[in-house]
Amino acid sequence: MRKKISIVILLTFVISIFSMTGQDVLDKVKDAHDNFKTEKSLVTMQLKNSNGEIREREFDMYLMHDGEDTLALVRFNKPAEVKRITLLTLSDDEIYLYMPAYRKTKRISGGAKNGKFVGSDFKYNDISLLYNEQNGDYDANLINETEKEYIVEIIPHESDSDYGKIVATIVKKDLLFEKIEFYNKANKLIKVMNFSDVKNFSGHILATKIELNNLEENHSTILIIKNVEFDISITKRFFNKRNISKPVLKYQ
Repeated sequence: MRKKISIVILLTFVISIFSMTGQDVLDKVKDAHDNFKTEKSLVTMQLKNSNGEIREREFDMYLMHDGEDTLALVRFNKPAEVKRITLLTLSDDEIYLYMPAYRKTKRISGGAKNGKFVGSDFKYNDISLLYNEQNGDYDANLINETEKEYIVEIIPHESDSDYGKIVATIVKKDLLFEKIEFYNKANKLIKVMNFSDVKNFSGHILATKIELNNLEENHSTILIIKNVEFDISITKRFFNKRNISKPVLKYQ
């Protein structure tokens, strides 16, 4: 009788392992890092060209969990050429960009989401990966699993996406992205994003260095998270397309 019970338990365990899907893994990643309501990060952005020359920028990123969605706002502080440029993401289909030079807020939709974000190697629809989410309509397949990692293949469904597939390597220990590879529709590797310098901010585990290498243009964008605050006193009204054009973003 004991042998039969042991076999049943073993079979149940084996089935449970192989029944995990790529979407299950991505959901685990999101759930593991949703242990806050709001967040503010100070981030340095370095743009590095093929000659090794670096231009540096700085921005604040604000996040808020709103049910199943994550609201995100990015505002540049310096240098002067990009100061007050603001990106607001409310959902997959609601992305707004405020350009102070034109005093205009425009909606980023369709193929425009493949545009470069403020001259960096990030596309507008790449930004969600910075807060451990994959937006849009897609299939996610668990293509490999080791003792330490999951490897998930993401196939975007949007016809106007530049990506044929995205392959994400996720560390099991902290359920953080370690590497993300971007392939075009001809299955050519075009960009690689690496995550490193993992730090613990009062129980919140984050990779504080993110380097995106554009293999086609021999250019890279490096993000360094310098400071993080959690559960700051902002409400959903802060994430409003009318708010992003204001000279000073006030908590509300």
